[in-house]
Amino acid sequence: MALYSGQSTCTELSDLKIFDEQYPKAIYFRNVENSAANTSISYEKWAKRWSKLDGMVVKALDEEIPGRSKEAQKKFIQYKKDNPSKLMLLHFNGNARDPNFDFDAFHAEDWTYFVGTYSEGAIDPSDTVITVNDTQVFKNSDDIVIVPVNNMEELDWHKSEQVKLLSIKNESTITVKRGLFSTKARSYKKNKAYLAAHVSQPAIAPGSSQALWRYNFSNIIAQGGMPLRLTHNLMGYLGSDKVLSSFDGVEFDVLADTRGLKHPSRKTPIDYNYDGKASKLDVLYQQKYSQGVHLFLSSLRSELGKSKLILADGNEANQQREFSVLNGIESETWPSHWDHQVEQWSSGINRHLFWKSRSYSPSLNYIKLGKVPRKKGPAQSPTENLRRLRMAGALFTDTIIAPAYRPRGKGIDNWSEFVGDEKNYNTWLGKPLSDMQYLKPGHDDTVEFEVKSKELHLNKNASLFGFSKSNDKEINIVLKFKLSNPGDITVIAAVSSSSNIKHKDRVNYITISPNEDSEQKNMTWSDSLAFDSRFYFKNLKKGQNTLTLTSDADSVELANLEIRYGIEIPYRFFENGVVIANPSRKVVTVNTSKLTSFQASLKGEGLKAKELTINAKDAVFLSFEQ
Repeated sequence: MALYSGQSTCTELSDLKIFDEQYPKAIYFRNVENSAANTSISYEKWAKRWSKLDGMVVKALDEEIPGRSKEAQKKFIQYKKDNPSKLMLLHFNGNARDPNFDFDAFHAEDWTYFVGTYSEGAIDPSDTVITVNDTQVFKNSDDIVIVPVNNMEELDWHKSEQVKLLSIKNESTITVKRGLFSTKARSYKKNKAYLAAHVSQPAIAPGSSQALWRYNFSNIIAQGGMPLRLTHNLMGYLGSDKVLSSFDGVEFDVLADTRGLKHPSRKTPIDYNYDGKASKLDVLYQQKYSQGVHLFLSSLRSELGKSKLILADGNEANQQREFSVLNGIESETWPSHWDHQVEQWSSGINRHLFWKSRSYSPSLNYIKLGKVPRKKGPAQSPTENLRRLRMAGALFTDTIIAPAYRPRGKGIDNWSEFVGDEKNYNTWLGKPLSDMQYLKPGHDDTVEFEVKSKELHLNKNASLFGFSKSNDKEINIVLKFKLSNPGDITVIAAVSSSSNIKHKDRVNYITISPNEDSEQKNMTWSDSLAFDSRFYFKNLKKGQNTLTLTSDADSVELANLEIRYGIEIPYRFFENGVVIANPSRKVVTVNTSKLTSFQASLKGEGLKAKELTINAKDAVFLSFEQ
């Protein structure tokens, strides 16, 4: 029987092993949870099994999976007490939650609803069959709010009731279960009840039928509202002397920077300003969504202080860009969620390097490297070469790996890239001796290009191009060039941008797509400081080609803009070895004599191979001869 002792004091972030200079860096993802929740597995057995890597990211509250605050949470707290130098990060759904978890911490208008309908008659507290104007706004099993309409014809959200849709009987009648989630079944006058379905996502927990309700970050009232209520709710767990105060911080899963006006589950629009109708006001309130997210994260940062980490998902365009608040991001798969074949290699590199340089200090980013999700069918394990290529991307950008699957029967923490020539995880590469560097092609050909844009306002001898938005649409720039032979190119530029948006810390995205090939669309984040960016494109055609650059900024500057022909091979030196990647679609041969930058400092240690053949979309991890 496991014994759990009291909590330890908070660890200084600088004491965490994850911040030392030994590579590779790896932490456990949520794979540790099921065994932690199993009461038949002792704490000692569980802790021994999950002791190899430098920490873990875990679900320890019930906002998504009921029961995680019980046995699993006890084990996590004890593990952190016994291993103060290991990272313990709370994984928390930043988009939606099970309303059974701390329902009373929120107001009815703190959730997001679809535009609803009105009742056609009076409703008594005992009524379960309700006649409404239109049942088409509902779907079976919806969670529904009933809001009374006051004498001013306004919705009185403070007196709302939560109910469950049991069936849609016909086009005007529904059957519901009344007075759920600590609300009371009420009386409603004739035609004075408004009914709207929650915007939600299906239950995640096995065996649970309760949908997760989406937050409405647009509900900002006098710099308060829903974002501050969520902050106060979380501080009840993460704050000083609270149950999770020993945790090193929190990662917000699927916390979007903005949300759309529609939902893929139905045609009914979303009512962001919760006034019971679709109007232009919903557009204005929807635009407040990112402001609400900023208010939430900045208020949480203020409450938690500098001694805790705050991360959020960040590998899609609609995800986080709160660089002044967040320490970093989780990339669920990499370079992006749906890029199965790592076609957008430079997007991943640009994104993680930008977060490394711009995030709240100390910077910490990680890649969950597990099975690759697919829009149709089950997720699949990545091929061995693509796993190695993603691992190399992490090592090039000082990113932590969170292994989340078992390749070819290997233990989740026993990949060869983690352990080198040893049997145990021992940070075998050691300290990095360089940043990521590039082996240039055998020739240094640059490609001549011309710029086509109505928004071009500055051109200084092709060394600096400036563009300003001329309408409400995105900035749109076209680069035209010719290739004498089909092949690969890399676009290089120091990118900067600015925005007139009131949110002063807002950054902008820049995307470049070749010949309208969406699979190869690459991006970088951008702000007022020049950021050296690379955009790598493969197998472009002979003859005329185009690159289309778009941005949500109000102005963009591209300094030292070049288009280079051929494949650049990225590599990075460490104390005990070198990592070399080939993100191209072709097999390449690397002459290691060209890797001379650090030979003098390696005290005569050489590479085991003088010439390396690297398969397409693959990477090699080489230790130095002793």
